[in-house]
Amino acid sequence: MTTKKILAIILLCLLPTTTPSPARADDQVAILLSDSEDAYLQPVATFRESMEVPVEIYNLEGDIHRAPALMEKILATRPALIFALGAKAAFIAKTWTVDQQEIPVVFAMVLNWQKYQLTAGQDNVAGIASDVAPGTQFLNMTMFAPASRRVGVIYSEAHSAEIIAEARKAAELLGIELHAQPIGHPREFRRAYKKMAGQIDSFWVLTDPVVYTWENVGWLEKNCLRDRLVCIGQSQNVAKLGILLAVDPDIPNLGYQAASLARNILFRRGTSREIGVMPPLGTRLYLNLNTAKKLGLTISPQAMGMVNEIVAK
Repeated sequence: MTTKKILAIILLCLLPTTTPSPARADDQVAILLSDSEDAYLQPVATFRESMEVPVEIYNLEGDIHRAPALMEKILATRPALIFALGAKAAFIAKTWTVDQQEIPVVFAMVLNWQKYQLTAGQDNVAGIASDVAPGTQFLNMTMFAPASRRVGVIYSEAHSAEIIAEARKAAELLGIELHAQPIGHPREFRRAYKKMAGQIDSFWVLTDPVVYTWENVGWLEKNCLRDRLVCIGQSQNVAKLGILLAVDPDIPNLGYQAASLARNILFRRGTSREIGVMPPLGTRLYLNLNTAKKLGLTISPQAMGMVNEIVAK
């Protein structure tokens, strides 16, 4: 059975179902892109492949000043649904439909989506989180480093309070001791790390904008090796920088998942409010094998079999 079919079955179990209603002949879905990043190509392709109505693509090209003209053009077509990719597109789609909430919005590829309050005050917005659930990340970490049980994390209250609350629950269920240190500015990162370094055996890198800077991640990579800490993060980029393991959403599958949400809204009378924001269903594992060797890790054949891509610094 293909991944696509598995995802479809899972989604049918998760989403509310009623008797499907026929699509209108003039139904059209608008895809709104934040910019022209290559990362959007695969989810756009898989979304279009899975839809049963015409799809039209619009691009902000990274410039929010284009939003008024572009959204007027989109809304003039009376789209059946807007699929927004990226933070700018999602925020613009939410803002411009505040008085037209009969138009559903489905968003994806928005890191730390809570920061933008995308579902606040509106019932027409649903989406797929881009942050892999903390429990999933912790489980993958222990698969590659079973001895890791004391996890450190640095975060900002402004951007990551909710994910830290979720992480505490997941850590408790998994028997993991979570050491969480809040900071308010990127320059506080090194001090916070040094404060917890002797109490942890692993470190979790959040995609928190206060924490996640190239300077901090580069510094962390060197110090994780020095302190013999297993480090895990999200995004292939952190693995390329030297972090041991990265757990990322499966980007092509985001398109299939978004299309399933859209079809549920358009044809099965599901509502954005009922659907809410769902976790990404598929993940990809990136392992930096050079880092594993430097840490002296012996990785089991079972764990290696789960790796989607080996990267090396």
